[in-house]
Amino acid sequence: MLNLEKIGHKISNRRKELKITQSGLADMLYVTHQAVSKWENGKSIPSIELLYDLTQVLDVSIDYLLKNVEVTDYETLLKQTSREKVMQAFLQSEDPNSDIEEIFYLLDNTERRVLIDTIISGTLAVTVERIWHLLSKKERFYLIGVITSNKFDYDLNRIKTQLSVSEHAIIKNQTLNGPYQYYLKNKYKE
Repeated sequence: MLNLEKIGHKISNRRKELKITQSGLADMLYVTHQAVSKWENGKSIPSIELLYDLTQVLDVSIDYLLKNVEVTDYETLLKQTSREKVMQAFLQSEDPNSDIEEIFYLLDNTERRVLIDTIISGTLAVTVERIWHLLSKKERFYLIGVITSNKFDYDLNRIKTQLSVSEHAIIKNQTLNGPYQYYLKNKYKE
């Protein structure tokens, strides 16, 4: 995924180095000055045909304009493309343990649940220790329920110091007061 803002900065900087106005560049390329403005502000990029002409006018290579302009942060990716594509990019990343903190807080509850279930299924190589502090109370209760019902093989002693009193109570099969009792009895049976 290309970072349109970085491409726009390169176009803008090179245009200014050559002392060409946006309108002047637009005239040379037979486009509107609004099109040039959109490119420079990262709102769009020139078409393939225009990209070649642009490189000729700016006396740069296509490689110069496109090199090192990949988006690496998930917040920007979510603004530029569909949530599904961003989720797929994360699920296919080389080091999801490093990336999980970048993306997790940006996700909605359904997407977060998908990631948790993907970890449980073993298809996402993220450790419980790495994600535990990111989880909401309900998500933590859900994960404990899955672990204690033997649907996910994990040693809870690895996060024992991070567990709350309520979470310890669940593990010890003690009765839990409040709205989570229903949640625990019914949601973990999925």
